Amino acid sequence: MVDQVATPDAINPQDESFLARVPVEVLLRITRWIPTVDLAKVRLTCKVLERNLFNFFAHEFFRKKQFMVSTSSLQALIDISKHSTLSPFLKHVIICTDRLNELYAYQQADPQKISNLRRAQADQANLLSMGLLRDMLAEAFSALPNLDIIDLRDFNSPSRNRDNAEWRSYGSVSLRESTGVGLSTNASSGLQDAYPTQVFTAIIAALEASGAQPSNIEVLLRHRNWGLFDSAFAIPARLEPKLAPILANLKTLHLTFCIQHESFMIQDFLAMARNVTWLRLNFNYVSRVSSAQEPGPTMFRWLEHPESDTPINDFDRQPVSFPNLERFDIGNVDLAGKTVLKLIAKFSPTLKHLSLRRVFLLDTARDIEEKTNPWTNLFNAIKKIRGIQLRVLELSELHHGTLDHMQFREPITFTAGKDELSLYSSCSRNSFKRTTDRMSLDALIQTVTETMICSWPHRQRILPDASDSEMDVDSEDNEDEDEDEDEELVNDE
Repeated sequence: MVDQVATPDAINPQDESFLARVPVEVLLRITRWIPTVDLAKVRLTCKVLERNLFNFFAHEFFRKKQFMVSTSSLQALIDISKHSTLSPFLKHVIICTDRLNELYAYQQADPQKISNLRRAQADQANLLSMGLLRDMLAEAFSALPNLDIIDLRDFNSPSRNRDNAEWRSYGSVSLRESTGVGLSTNASSGLQDAYPTQVFTAIIAALEASGAQPSNIEVLLRHRNWGLFDSAFAIPARLEPKLAPILANLKTLHLTFCIQHESFMIQDFLAMARNVTWLRLNFNYVSRVSSAQEPGPTMFRWLEHPESDTPINDFDRQPVSFPNLERFDIGNVDLAGKTVLKLIAKFSPTLKHLSLRRVFLLDTARDIEEKTNPWTNLFNAIKKIRGIQLRVLELSELHHGTLDHMQFREPITFTAGKDELSLYSSCSRNSFKRTTDRMSLDALIQTVTETMICSWPHRQRILPDASDSEMDVDSEDNEDEDEDEDEELVNDE
């Protein structure tokens, strides 16, 4: 009789794998910089590795996701929103302005690709004209439990460090391959291109239909001709009851405008978003068209007024105070110093962070005659604002000059100070950043004015006699307002 030999329990090849027993922290260090294709192979090695890496994989690839106006791309967004394990990770939805490049659309010789191209063009047109874009976005937004940021942009971020590549919209590569035509994210028909406005209005309508309540809405448009028209902010009366609390819930609002004339619909939108803590107002090239008498977009003449003031015109909304505003950014705009001062004074009770980027400040006749830096006058007036609590000041690509027949624009540059190695400051030729972590606001302002270099035209030009601006240092007008420029026209990923 043969004795029965006891056999050990079957070995689970996954649990006994040396690779599967590597600590998660070490595994993450190993896989941090390998290409995406290799990362996928590691995850497919066994279920243990897939499980150990899942949260980090989902955070990297699904926390923020970019889509475009196409049925296949938007369907992917819907599918993710209904995925039980992936949907909680998606917090930042980007809608990019990808469109098929019309310049090369009909140079394609392959009949199948021409057919694919025409179908894709019809698909994009129908999504906008039939309201399908709004419907698909609403379906996705309503199913995303942690949706926090909705972002409209016209560029691909180059921050895909794992592959040294850009983050592109889902489906864009497949669409390019099937049509033989590249995708463009920029304006195709100059100043009349309403595409960003159309997409933005669909996003806002989708928010109303879905009831989603993100904390941030960001419109980041880099093309010099692109921006949202005033009509983008028209709120239909039937949408206002549900949309008003959604906008009131916003904490961050970044907008890029294309506004040439009177703008009053944006007033209604901003009034509903009165609780924001970070407001960024960027303007495209067209919006910079100004007059020497009233430089800058007309919306600033409404924005600078206190909430207690009577509206300037019958069609204007009651001014808004933005009682929680902590950061104010302004970018790519021409303004008078007194306007900036009034804005800063208005927001000074809560304002902590001011950012000005590509702001052109108008010189007064006295500034030109005495070659006085108008920015120095502005900052010296800012520090006199009663109760101001400004802690961070960011300046970049500033200019000064005139807008009359002797027009000139000259740059403001900065010299590096002795404390430039400090973690609390930075300075380059065109930019300046300081905080009050190690200095008072008065000392910060003094540092700004001492490091600032004001250039003047080679040939001095004197303006005709005119009343001096309220921006002069010795002015008794103590209304200073915070007008802030955009540190970055976009927040790269």
